[in-house]
Amino acid sequence: MILYIDETENEKYFIVAGLLIESERSTIRLYKSFKKDIKDYKISNKLKTKIFTEFKSTILDSRFQRIKRKMLETISATDIRIVYSAFKKENSILKQNLKEKIYIDLLNSIIEGIDEEINVVYDRFGISSFETTIEDMVSKISGVKSITAGDSQLIPGLQFADNICSVIRLKISENDKNNYYPIIEKLVYYTSIIDSIIEKE
Repeated sequence: MILYIDETENEKYFIVAGLLIESERSTIRLYKSFKKDIKDYKISNKLKTKIFTEFKSTILDSRFQRIKRKMLETISATDIRIVYSAFKKENSILKQNLKEKIYIDLLNSIIEGIDEEINVVYDRFGISSFETTIEDMVSKISGVKSITAGDSQLIPGLQFADNICSVIRLKISENDKNNYYPIIEKLVYYTSIIDSIIEKE
């Protein structure tokens, strides 16, 4: 099993979410199916090139809700499981060192809620010291076979995770105006919302 992980935040929550899927092959097959379903959507060539390079939630949520819904519908037609853990903020802005600790604790919480052996792929941060800490700590958790950072432009599973993250953020912030969450609700396997996950500094 592969667990694709991404994170998001707003003024109220810091969220780590992901998709648990059978294999990389299954992910690629799903991604190709999704792209095939939207290939005839009326979009300018310039925009299509940008969107198809990486299906980022920041673009889909604001301008291409039809594509977003198709992605979610494609995901919901599978046996993928969605997992997430959220930290309820006391302050809207988190210092970087605190954010890193919260990320690791939320990720640990998710992994410990999964009772299968998994390979974890998380969206790269570009901060080598932080990524080393993530991998050192998570690799010690029982059931984790491997953990690696990945480039979301190259890994379809991370693009799916990014869009699931935004759906969770909209849902728990009570701002899901496009009703995305009901599309994927049946797939939600593990969830927690915590306000004191770590000792704050």
